[in-house]
Amino acid sequence: MIRSRRWRRHRRLAPPLALLGATFAMGAAAISLGAAGTGRAPAPVAVPPPSTATPAALGSGPHASSVGVNLAIRGIPAIGQPAFSGRLGTAGTQDASDRADYSHDPDHVKSLVTVAKPSGRTSGGAWAATSAPNAFGMALSPRGPELLRIATLHTDARCRPPQVRTTLTKPTVAGVPITAGETQVPVTGAQLGYGRVSTGLLIVRMTRVQRTTSNTAEARAEITIDGTLFGESTRIYSGRIARLVLGDVQAQCPGTASSPEPADLIVRKTVDKARVHVGGPVRYTLTAQNDGGTSMDARFEDDMTRLLRHGVYNADATASKGRLTYQRPRLTWTGHLSPGQEAKITFTITARRVGKMRNVVVWDTPSNRAITQVLPKHAK
Repeated sequence: MIRSRRWRRHRRLAPPLALLGATFAMGAAAISLGAAGTGRAPAPVAVPPPSTATPAALGSGPHASSVGVNLAIRGIPAIGQPAFSGRLGTAGTQDASDRADYSHDPDHVKSLVTVAKPSGRTSGGAWAATSAPNAFGMALSPRGPELLRIATLHTDARCRPPQVRTTLTKPTVAGVPITAGETQVPVTGAQLGYGRVSTGLLIVRMTRVQRTTSNTAEARAEITIDGTLFGESTRIYSGRIARLVLGDVQAQCPGTASSPEPADLIVRKTVDKARVHVGGPVRYTLTAQNDGGTSMDARFEDDMTRLLRHGVYNADATASKGRLTYQRPRLTWTGHLSPGQEAKITFTITARRVGKMRNVVVWDTPSNRAITQVLPKHAK
């Protein structure tokens, strides 16, 4: 088994996330988003006039933005559905870190929406944005049953270097799993929460957006719901019912040729097995890479203090470039790395004692850990 983690030298991304931002450009429903499996009944509220819900807009200069919930509902008089628009859990920054405040709700989105443990933030320097409200549920009317459920949704975007992620798990509409692309979902009026509707067919389209350029990044999950709704004997509505953009995070940090990205050391570590018997070898591979735009003199240490409690270093470390030194219990590598250049270091340990061999690689503040379970010599 191989285990690898990647850490940055200057700054880590804000924890994911768990990430959830959203844009709803919807038609046909008041929406209740809940952590529970069924829709709850918020008190009636005055519905503001409809507006166009758009993704978070990037500024002209360095900027990061995150939107937790952006909701717009088109009114459908034929089924008694009022219009609504509003945003919740927004964050934006141009020169500092900013957390999304879900307690501030000027648009009264929380009268229709509930999210479990919501979080989101933006940060300068690395120009990163994250969003992660979990246990996401939606009903088409405040007192209606849950229609849409997403177990977790995490998004993050970072522009130095451009990186994005959109993680969305177990999305369902009316209990039917939906995937990227188009899914047809037959429904009843009871599932939608509207007494005037007998049956209907929903067309659900889901897209996971993950886009980067040399100095921008954006991530979100977009879901649109169109449908045709029938009464007892006639069609009463056909068209857009809902549009959701979830985890709308964006980052922008334009650079120029005269000011390249600073040097940035990344060290990745892998181990060739997760379990080994006493007397067996374990091979470690470390890759040091300059992920920035300028050259650097780099250095990192592999701290074997805890590793040597259960194993013996075989004094066989090699490096594809640079210089290695060993002074028990630390293996140190130093070398010059041009932009994008990497050095590969390998060494082995022989397991001598039952337990866990824990290995830690350190450069500046971050660390990278690898754990191997050591079993008795003849254990199965």
